[in-house]
Amino acid sequence: MLSKIFMKSVETINNDTQNGATQIAEDSLRALKRECLRIGTQLDESILKTAIQLLLDTHPMATIENALLPIYIRLVDLIDSEGLKSGNAKASIEMIFATRKEQMRVGEINTINRLVEELREKKSILTFSHSSTVIKALLQLAKDGFNDKEIYVLESRPLKEGERTAHSLANAGYRKTHLGIDFSINEFSELAETAVIGADMVHFDGHILNKIGSATIAKLFHSQTKEVIVGASLSKICLRGIINQKKDWNPLIPNRNPKEVSSISNPNLKICNKYFEIIEPKFISTLIMDKNKFSRPISSTLKEFILKNPAITKQVRALHKLWYNVNFIMV
Repeated sequence: MLSKIFMKSVETINNDTQNGATQIAEDSLRALKRECLRIGTQLDESILKTAIQLLLDTHPMATIENALLPIYIRLVDLIDSEGLKSGNAKASIEMIFATRKEQMRVGEINTINRLVEELREKKSILTFSHSSTVIKALLQLAKDGFNDKEIYVLESRPLKEGERTAHSLANAGYRKTHLGIDFSINEFSELAETAVIGADMVHFDGHILNKIGSATIAKLFHSQTKEVIVGASLSKICLRGIINQKKDWNPLIPNRNPKEVSSISNPNLKICNKYFEIIEPKFISTLIMDKNKFSRPISSTLKEFILKNPAITKQVRALHKLWYNVNFIMV
């Protein structure tokens, strides 16, 4: 049975509206590792799947999925080989988690470096909300001496992530940093040559799930024949989307606490506080993932890459075999 400490961790992660996808994925890994080490030799596929599913349900972020599902494959192998019964069980579990964390770290570094190359010659850049990948790329540009760029940052309510982004970039030395509310998009889009945003999830056909407001930015820049660049490591690929590729991609986008938007209580008033929305691939000029650059048409270039990538397809086959044949336990 899953512990109260683990369930508390799941609740904390579910209520986390401040940290980005990378940090939330690391917190999910940490919670799962702690629980696996606690259960030890009694760990089985059913308990493991239930714990992972609870974490997957906290946020519609592929980073969590890509952090946890490969762990599931490795741990099932360990269970099936009776490796948990050996004296090295704890060390084996620790190694599985450490390896996955390092793989994700390297992927993000590669994406940031590739994004830096892409943005180096841009004179004016618009970004939105608080993408850790985009921010780290812009901070690296400033460190390299390219801090003469005009930076436009759009706010994202209700949590004001844009303010944090603008503050970080201004502190990094960008002397021409502009912060505006989300409806500054009309003016800012006229002034910036390129829009660069992150992604919380990438479907294999190029659809992007990101902070609400991203689709409006992408459509407007596309209508002005300006670049829309998305930076996201391969850990943002929706693995379950590949498995169910014949179905319409419709990730669950929960409605968050309505009090973040308004304290008004009225039975006739329905408050929408969704954090995410989907961007169609036709509005994206360039998608940067690890060391890879995908250009239009994203819907076909990305799909071709994924379906021919042996590491991804091997992972998907294993998940198709293992994940969907294991039942949950009652929590």
